[in-house]
Amino acid sequence: MSLSNELKELVFKSVELLGMSIKDIYGPKLYEEIESLRLKMKSVRQEEADVVHKALEEVYSKYKKAGTPELHKVAKAFSLMLEVINACEAAYRTYRLQDTNLAYDKKPDSLVYVFTSHPTEARSKEFLFLTDQVEDLLILALQRSFDEISEDLYHLFQVALRIPFANNKRPEVRDEAEQIFHTVMDERILSEQIELKKKGVRVFFRTWVGGDKDGHPKVGPVTLLQTLTLSRHKILEFIDHRLTHFHAELKLFGLSEKRIDALVRALKLDSRSLKKISDNDGKRVLRFKKNILTLVALAEEHKVLSPSLGDMKELLKLYPALVLPMEIREDSTLIHDALKNPQPIARMLKLIKKISNGLDPRYYVRGFIISMCQKPEDLMAAVELVTKQMGEFLIPAVPLFENEQGLRNSINILSQTFHKLPIIKEHKSRWQGRLEVMLGYSDSSKENGVLPSRLLVEEALLNIEALLLKHKLVPVFFHGSGGSTGRGGGSLKEQIAWWPKSALNIYKMTIQGETIQRHFNQGPILRSQVSKVVEEFAKYREQKFIRPKIADQFAGLIQNSYRNLVRDPDFQEMTSEATPYDFLNLLKIGSRPTKRNGKGKFTLRAIPWILCWTQTRLLLPIWWGVGIAWSELTSEQKKELKAYHSNSPLMQSYIKNLGFTLARIELGVWEFHLNHSHLSQESKNLWSEKIRKEYELTVKFFEDVSDQKNFTWFQPRLGESIEFRSSMIHPLNVIQKISLERNDHVLLRETVTGIACGMLTTG
Repeated sequence: MSLSNELKELVFKSVELLGMSIKDIYGPKLYEEIESLRLKMKSVRQEEADVVHKALEEVYSKYKKAGTPELHKVAKAFSLMLEVINACEAAYRTYRLQDTNLAYDKKPDSLVYVFTSHPTEARSKEFLFLTDQVEDLLILALQRSFDEISEDLYHLFQVALRIPFANNKRPEVRDEAEQIFHTVMDERILSEQIELKKKGVRVFFRTWVGGDKDGHPKVGPVTLLQTLTLSRHKILEFIDHRLTHFHAELKLFGLSEKRIDALVRALKLDSRSLKKISDNDGKRVLRFKKNILTLVALAEEHKVLSPSLGDMKELLKLYPALVLPMEIREDSTLIHDALKNPQPIARMLKLIKKISNGLDPRYYVRGFIISMCQKPEDLMAAVELVTKQMGEFLIPAVPLFENEQGLRNSINILSQTFHKLPIIKEHKSRWQGRLEVMLGYSDSSKENGVLPSRLLVEEALLNIEALLLKHKLVPVFFHGSGGSTGRGGGSLKEQIAWWPKSALNIYKMTIQGETIQRHFNQGPILRSQVSKVVEEFAKYREQKFIRPKIADQFAGLIQNSYRNLVRDPDFQEMTSEATPYDFLNLLKIGSRPTKRNGKGKFTLRAIPWILCWTQTRLLLPIWWGVGIAWSELTSEQKKELKAYHSNSPLMQSYIKNLGFTLARIELGVWEFHLNHSHLSQESKNLWSEKIRKEYELTVKFFEDVSDQKNFTWFQPRLGESIEFRSSMIHPLNVIQKISLERNDHVLLRETVTGIACGMLTTG
């Protein structure tokens, strides 16, 4: 199914209105120049790489002479165009999905979304707030008419042209939490969460912003308390609005009941005192909740069945401590150290115990995640630290298996811990036998390549499930895939197609920056995301399929090729010269450092590593090694691998994600970046030939295995969307190169953010 005419018309009218705004703010001369550039880029849409490269060189020759103010305006114009297209698509999805229902008898136990900050924060706070308003207007245009909203939309575009598009200061942890809560704790989203619960689908929100200590020097007890307090304010605001509405209803009914009036006033007073979280907060929250339930009971006595009170009652079940619960995380090495020396993570655990007094600490913090858990002692150290700091084992220790060593050693880690500590007994007595394990996709992909990573995760997932069921435990799998293809994502259906039923029954997933904006900004879109999980759970059929040796052999070839590339000093030099790698510390995309502690220059975290290759439009880490591995197989082995693809949901998911990746690659843009690097001509020629050859072999693999020529045959409208926006990103690539040459960090951030918006993923 291709893009609807209704959506195309909305994009056309919106972009036309943006053009009018550009003409008014920047003047007719610059508008004509921008429009001429847009048409030039449109003319090379779907052209061969050499044609695109030549066009970019022409644009570069012209704009390298331009003044900095002009370049900023041109970059802003194209970035806004891409954001407008995104907003139109989001508005259309909301409009189309308004009637989504959950018409399935079988429903999963719960869906849990854990929000992380990376990397939407590359856009300024002001711009994100403006985007929300634009999206709301576009939804109204679809419901009524574009003419009704054009004046207001025109005004917002004029404002957008005057405010910063990207952050020019690194966000603090508080900034990241505020931006996430602005979206996911909006009254409309909280109301949707409540409605889903009424329909029998429990959807829970979590975050580890403010509690993710792993490698983050600014995270500690202060940020933990700060983040909890910010979410408390949002929930109290929701309750206060419902109390005010209920009080107004009573007046309409002509009902004046002293006990009810007194309770409403007391609750409003208490809500003000609850805004500050301190020691024994749990006891104060417990008293507040009892008063709400008393109010509900009194209202029912008087036959006042107010939806406002019903919403408050349901909200207490979703947020029993009146905060959005957090996850905390620390590196395994520092957990060992915290047992002997003072560490922030130890103080964080102690703080949780103090503030939660009166309630279950897990209402505030759900679990303690052990980053880089690679041996049994890592898990046991975390259990010991929780017990030492909290007096009891009050929150679970969750091992994170995120690299090859951890994933392959996961069964031994769990088995040894079960043998040496009373973990099984603790989980059965405290948490209904639920035992949680987190699986890392992004770091394993960065280390091994995407397909080898998926096979490692699949094997660990199935083995861990079998082990936990053997011990009569309920498996809870926390998937750290984030959303983007390079980190383990793709469409929701493709992500979950190969999971066992236990992973769907309690569905838990990290959701990163730009995915939060796309899927949690409007109630109908959230409902649609939830309905997809419910549908897959309801239709689930047990599949027993033994993975053939050829799958692991093929993945091994990819892994070796990918690792050899990343370790190659010449590749590292090329990456430094031909991508923004060396400038990522200037981007202000998040409060977390872009690199992990460790020896060597190439220590980027997974998100900025993928961002680096997204900016150059090559997306190399996702597909490198696939083509050469396929070419090395015999005819019989290729036949076996194709048979595996026809039976394996994981392989089918991988092929579709690979197609999505190949559809977004622009070799002409990459050649432009390479050509303007400081490498010798010999090196440029070598890398150009090497990458083109691997790309062509990868395309051959895709076509042979999928029997498709169209990269996005499974979702044609996705391919059409990529096609329309792709050439509009080109000017930003050129201006980015100029910004690097001029050492203009502000312009660099503007282009990086604009390219990320156009590519629909930043990391």
